[in-house]
Amino acid sequence: MATLFQKLGYNYSDPHGDITDYSANTIEHLESLPSIIEDWQTQDISDSSVSGYYQNPLGAVSTTISVTASAMYSTMNSNVSYGVTGVAAVMANVKNLTSSLYTAATNFKDHTDRISGVTSYGDYITEAGSSIASTKPFRETIKGFSKLLVYLIYQTDGISNTSIINGSQTSLFTRPEMNVYSNTIQTYSNTINVSIDVTPNGTSNLTLSQANTLYSGISDIVTFIDTRRTHDETFFTNMKTMVSDYQKTRQFTNMGSAETEMLNNYTGTSKILTRINS
Repeated sequence: MATLFQKLGYNYSDPHGDITDYSANTIEHLESLPSIIEDWQTQDISDSSVSGYYQNPLGAVSTTISVTASAMYSTMNSNVSYGVTGVAAVMANVKNLTSSLYTAATNFKDHTDRISGVTSYGDYITEAGSSIASTKPFRETIKGFSKLLVYLIYQTDGISNTSIINGSQTSLFTRPEMNVYSNTIQTYSNTINVSIDVTPNGTSNLTLSQANTLYSGISDIVTFIDTRRTHDETFFTNMKTMVSDYQKTRQFTNMGSAETEMLNNYTGTSKILTRINS
């Protein structure tokens, strides 16, 4: 079994006897407490191996989508011409969409890293000029705010499922959809590449129907990814606001007599007096 005391680096001979043994009562109390640490935790702490516990289930597929989108953009940005009337205009919009998809997938990867615990609040808190730590959801901060709201909203609304706990983490449940979208975007990329390879001089033989399919399909993917990420971020912001609002009202609960008298006779508005005296 690993020894944590040794890891603290204690090295004092105590020549004056200042380090004393616990009393029998103290030891009895310590012995009576249930264990607060498991063997594997002791070992990991001793080995300084206290990371790598979390994975992002959307990390690989998000990266695949962003890489594919970037490759598609590069292909369409390399003086490709289109032989069918009307296709060029649609594909100009498709090229812009692939840029949007790259950004959406990259942001989604960063977001799911944060809410899964792969990157932590502490990773960002010292980053100069960054507002991410104070504005974006992290696994740790989600847990902190949701723990209180589970109790509050059960009492006010009777919500008895994990929607409050997981409301800022819905993106983590989207692997089935994201896998489909990853396959779709790779198929789209292949469609564009093949349309150029089979024709001379870098001219694409895409039909207008194919171009419109690319546009609507990529647009749907961008919308889905951005919708899930922004939902999680908005839900988290709303949780923070609600906890703050609760704390503002909570100060008027279980007030002492002096504080109640101050409100009633001096500082309280008619709004708060009506509420605390009804």
